[in-house]
Amino acid sequence: MIRQFDLLIKDGRIIDGTGNPYYLADIGISDGQLIAIDRGFNPDGAKKVINAAGLTVSPGFIDTHSHDDAYLIFNPRCDEKILQGVTTEVTGNCGSSLAPISKDHREDLRNWSTSAAYLPQDFWEITSFKEYLIKIEAGKPGINVIPLVGHAAIRIAVLGLEERPPSKAELEQMKRLTAEAMEDGAFGLSTGLVYAPACFAQTEEIIELAKIVGQFGGIYSTHMRNEGDRQLEAIDEALRIARAAAARVIISHHKTVSKEPRFSSIETLKMFARARAEGVEITCDQYPYSAASTNLAAGLPHSIQAGGPNVYAEKLRSPDVRRAVIEAIEKGADGSRRSFIKTAGFENIVITTSKNHKDYIGKSLAEIGKTESRNPYDVFFDLVVEEKKGIGVIMFMLDEENIIRIMKNPLTMIGTDGIPGFGAGKVHPRFTGTFPRVLGRYVREQGVLTLEEAVRKMTSLPAQTFRVKRKGLLKEGFDADIVIFDPEKILDKATYQDPAQSPEGIHWVIVNGVIAVEKGQIIQGNSGKVLRYNQGI
Repeated sequence: MIRQFDLLIKDGRIIDGTGNPYYLADIGISDGQLIAIDRGFNPDGAKKVINAAGLTVSPGFIDTHSHDDAYLIFNPRCDEKILQGVTTEVTGNCGSSLAPISKDHREDLRNWSTSAAYLPQDFWEITSFKEYLIKIEAGKPGINVIPLVGHAAIRIAVLGLEERPPSKAELEQMKRLTAEAMEDGAFGLSTGLVYAPACFAQTEEIIELAKIVGQFGGIYSTHMRNEGDRQLEAIDEALRIARAAAARVIISHHKTVSKEPRFSSIETLKMFARARAEGVEITCDQYPYSAASTNLAAGLPHSIQAGGPNVYAEKLRSPDVRRAVIEAIEKGADGSRRSFIKTAGFENIVITTSKNHKDYIGKSLAEIGKTESRNPYDVFFDLVVEEKKGIGVIMFMLDEENIIRIMKNPLTMIGTDGIPGFGAGKVHPRFTGTFPRVLGRYVREQGVLTLEEAVRKMTSLPAQTFRVKRKGLLKEGFDADIVIFDPEKILDKATYQDPAQSPEGIHWVIVNGVIAVEKGQIIQGNSGKVLRYNQGI
């Protein structure tokens, strides 16, 4: 008897996501699911056949840390993700979801968000997290979406951009918004405690919101207050929140930016292991690059960022304020963290996006200052005054030894932390090359990971961490999210100079049973789904 399939993948080397060695098999797909995995299926029973002989067949990759919240509306197909094998991504990271939105503070969120200018006007008519998810669905995304609700969005909806703790009534309102987002399908709460206005929150405020998430069985994901010389304190805070909330915790884009040995990843990973032994379900994600990326204004001391971009841009017109900011940065007098201006240095901070200064893109602040005979601090301040949060930068300040140590840890997942450029400049190459980079450079060329372990970090580990059912494994009954690639040729091509280059070696990508990429080219881009926690996922 010939079995009937919508799609049949023949003779592939199956790496199923568990971390086990490959095995040879065929995969039969119908109605968006893996319905049979075995040897010797007759191709005559399939509507379409893919010959995967000599190629690796794995579950679709899960980008555990994206910033595509607005990009999914701007470009629902998410070309840069699907071309590197990503079939599912986590949004709402670093506290920066685009909902909920309150009528009283809608303009505060628009001014605060770095992607607001790329959203249509009617987007800002929404208020709830539910409406935001419906907006994404209406655009028919090319990949699946795991949404987190952001603490910053919740805080702005209630307090705006003020530097103060919430009143008891305001905290109750924040808790209500958190509960509503979880009911609407959020998988958990994220924080970006290094950024204003989230940095103004005390630990107790986060705990109260995280407790709501814990009651739903959700996850707490955090860009901590510090990733350098006070990182161990920041990890302690994250663990305190997780314990108090009875929630799982993810340390976002784990790295170490301090040169002091006592703050190296050796110590941070020891803390993770101890927490695990004590019953805290902690994991982390990582991008495999030596440069970080954010907006230039994030280099300002927290104290000056109260009130939001319009306020601090106006303050920075004053020479006296500029002198005070320089003193704070040089002395490291910024509360919980040292500004990346000091950590990286002007020579290692490179402009990636600018609306008004296209000629600056690809140049460091030091280079711009030298060319224009200006102090780099004045270049920094003038750009923030002129474009506020609109200047994107990359900062070269990470070392390879820590990158490799973190990558090898069994708790580490892979995430791009990609910030889309919306066509306005150069993105960080992690946006287009993260997953092929791990498989090509760190697996094949350097042997840091085995192929099976790398795929586990990209598939079943994130699916388990976020409690996503029917994804992350090649297993009968699971969703047909699949990547077919050549392990001998897969490689990232994106560079800091030319980050738009697509990777090599990925032949097919299948999203929910539909071929999205064929022979390295996108042929379809609307078979993704918005997943909702505890709602039939």
